[in-house]
Amino acid sequence: MKMKYSMKRLFAALTGVMLTLAVVCAPVLLSGQEVSAAQANNEERVIVLGSGLSEAERTGTLEQLGIDPQSGVVLHTVTGSDAERFINQSIADSSMISSVTVEFKEEGSGVNTKIVTLENITKVKTYQYSNAAITAGIYDCEIIVGSIRPVTGNSALTGVYKAAEIQGIELDQDKMIAGNDELITITVIEDNNANNEDFDSQEFSKALTEIKGQIAELVEKEGKDNVTIEQITVVINNVLNNYNIKISQEDINRLTSTLEKFKNTLSAEDVDKILEQLQSFGEKTWGIALDFIDTAKEEGWWDQVVEFFRRIFEAIVDFFTDLFD
Repeated sequence: MKMKYSMKRLFAALTGVMLTLAVVCAPVLLSGQEVSAAQANNEERVIVLGSGLSEAERTGTLEQLGIDPQSGVVLHTVTGSDAERFINQSIADSSMISSVTVEFKEEGSGVNTKIVTLENITKVKTYQYSNAAITAGIYDCEIIVGSIRPVTGNSALTGVYKAAEIQGIELDQDKMIAGNDELITITVIEDNNANNEDFDSQEFSKALTEIKGQIAELVEKEGKDNVTIEQITVVINNVLNNYNIKISQEDINRLTSTLEKFKNTLSAEDVDKILEQLQSFGEKTWGIALDFIDTAKEEGWWDQVVEFFRRIFEAIVDFFTDLFD
């Protein structure tokens, strides 16, 4: 009888542990993008075409994106009204040309972008789309960009936002504006440094990724309201110096203003996810090892998780000790 009672106690204890783990781990596993069950999209990938395309151009764009126009897949259109809603900018429907497919993947996959018409996306690079999407709060996806004719490619990011909305991801306008502003700022700085021997596009984007990570770490340590524009400027200058990138003070001021917007979108809940995505992006895109997660561990949040599981283990050991005494 005593053993039966003990086994019941054991089962109850282990059940309690599993329930506790579920409660603790679920927010970690589902952190970042919030998807409404009522809104979740069942499409394997979301296809968003620019509203400025003619019917013939839509067909041609689909073929460029690797989609059979006769396959019957669901097609969506991004319009000037979407740009108004997402980034508070007035853009004519006729100007929305670049198009995207977005496949949302399991957590931890990171963000990856491919441009299938490099000759027609004249201003934006693959890694710049990915970086801006992370700033906008869109994670763990594969983005494919294409355009039937030469365009800057800026409006493709709005198409990514539209795809995320269709997928049921909860969007934040401030984050989307910050992502769009980042994309515009980076292309302006690249134009300004087209003849600058001390400027390289990829190195600059690597530096930008590290700068954003350091700003996120500052927000985690001090709170975003306590991170000053002077601190952001110091981070920018230090990282650019580390990458041997020399740009004008005007460009540094422009970048500082953009990254202040990024800082202002961050909450304490965002930081770990942002750092994880930036780390994954840096490693997969350039093979650079960014130590954001390691630094976060050193700052204490990881110690709290370890301590939690240590206490659970001790409780289980104590239970069995009492059981067989």
